[in-house]
Formats: sequence, C-alpha cells, structure tokens
Amino acid sequence: MARRVDERRSRTPCQAEAPVKRGSAYWINLEPSSPPELGKVRPGIVVSNSIQNERLDSVVIVPLSSRAPEIWPLRFRVELPGMKASYAVIPGIRQVSKSRLEDFIAETAVEAMARIGNALAIYLGD
Repeated sequence: MARRVDERRSRTPCQAEAPVKRGSAYWINLEPSSPPELGKVRPGIVVSNSIQNERLDSVVIVPLSSRAPEIWPLRFRVELPGMKASYAVIPGIRQVSKSRLEDFIAETAVEAMARIGNALAIYLGD
C-alpha cells in the first residue's frame, strides 16, 4: 500500500541532535520482525520516560497501525498531525534501538498520552 507523500519524507535514521522525548512520534523501522510482531516501517510513539531515553541507546515504543477496529484497551485511535487515521497497538509495545527511529512526525497530544498510559497500565497490570 502506497503512503501519501505528505505523510512521510525519507528513510533516514533519526539524527541525534535533539533528545528523544516521551510522547514523540517517529517513523520506526520494525524489521526484522516475527509474527505476531508488527513489522515494516510504521509510525510509533515513544512511551519510555525522557530521562532514560537520554541515558540509554534504546527506547520503548507503542507502534501504530492504520487497521481498525478499535478494541479498548488493546487498540484505539490516536490522532497525529498530518497523518491518516492511526490506532495505537498496545500489545505491540517493544524496546527498539534509537537507530531504528527514522523521521520525527510530531509530539503526541497530552490527552492521547494519558489514554496510552492508562491502556498500558491495564495491559501490563495484574
């Protein structure tokens, strides 16, 4: 499936000029992957805390997918500026090397980050 030109620019690794912050959305190269992991280059939101993101060479992300349906708390819609409808895939949470981060997309809205945080607490809790 082709991407719209305004959604994505290049496939260059993220430059380290700015620290990676919690709530930042990037295009992320998730290959290689193994089912049921989400693969290919797709948008994802950094959910690890900004202090650890500065210290480590990896971050924790929640990948996004354009495939519906919405299934709370496992998959729900997240709006990012300039992007088509996307769904946060909570079971896809994973650690990735910062070298997998490609283009920065946008900062995620505070309300969306709160919803992601709540969904992660439900998914990872007892």
